[in-house]
Amino acid sequence: MRRFLVALSFAVVMPLIATSVAAQVAPSPRAERTAAADDKMGPALTAYRAGQFEAARLAALPLARQGNVTAQLMLGSIYNNGEGIEADPEEAAKWFAEAAAQGNAGAQYALGMLMEYDQIAAGSPEAARRYFAAAAEQDHPAAQAELGMMYTTGHGGPKDLERAASLFESAAKNGNADAQYYLGTLFAAGRGKERNLDEAARLFTLAADQGHPQAAYQLGLMHQEGIAVEKSAGKAARHFAAAAAKGVPGAQTSLGFAYLGGEGVERNDTLAAKWFAEAAMRGDPLAQDRLARLYFLGQGVARDVAAALLWLSLAERGGFEDDTLRNAMEPEITPEIRAKVEADLAKWEAGRPPAAN
Repeated sequence: MRRFLVALSFAVVMPLIATSVAAQVAPSPRAERTAAADDKMGPALTAYRAGQFEAARLAALPLARQGNVTAQLMLGSIYNNGEGIEADPEEAAKWFAEAAAQGNAGAQYALGMLMEYDQIAAGSPEAARRYFAAAAEQDHPAAQAELGMMYTTGHGGPKDLERAASLFESAAKNGNADAQYYLGTLFAAGRGKERNLDEAARLFTLAADQGHPQAAYQLGLMHQEGIAVEKSAGKAARHFAAAAAKGVPGAQTSLGFAYLGGEGVERNDTLAAKWFAEAAMRGDPLAQDRLARLYFLGQGVARDVAAALLWLSLAERGGFEDDTLRNAMEPEITPEIRAKVEADLAKWEAGRPPAAN
């Protein structure tokens, strides 16, 4: 299950608009047209668009108390995101709950997100499921995707891969990138759906075209091996680069190998070291081992036996053994180097990883 801080916007929680919690904070044109139909919300909406969030909050507050759903959604967004005020997820949940009780799908989804990702005290996975289900019944794509993930993992209720696949299909048809990716993984693994790598590739492509990093990484792997798509080192490297730029460790490692071997890109040891370092800092043992090798050889980076020992030690702690490198390094490891590395490893364990050299 994905874990991230909830970032809900007014546009996201407006009816039938939300497709991602990572949407921009400014109201979308459709949200503006919906809210503009309520003349009383005009001043609040104008202030919100101008970034005058305190004025928007004060204008929306009396309307929200009178049961105006649009005002309740705006207050929920403002309090959740800390727009012009200190963030207060509990207060946000209160206003989303008011709108959700009136059957608003966007508010139901928003409240489910706050509960699913442990942002409020009263939340629970079971309650999150109920809210996602209520929104999903109204064809809310993001809620369908979240509920599908809960059915995939069995979080907050029974596990049901066929139900998950059905929800992902509904959301994917409406362009939800998360659902396209998740459904692609089911087709690729033959879980909840008959295995179909062509369909998996199609869905990964749809999601990757919307900037979904994990889908781009999977598509890169498929192009690398020629699985259900053209075998192309160049296309693989482009997809790895797109995913790597968004912090996917596996893609960063794959891109490092691409630069190291000149596969689909011009060979560049410095860039190889850069991407191995990015993945290594995120805990990828293979990247840590390759970065250790580069430091020991002085390839793409200045030679540094201490750095090599540090990254090899971390790789070994992650379960990656490299006896060849360990044996080659051993004659050069002085007591001073060993002491420095032990201190750096202690920092890593304390959650203060040393910067990659």
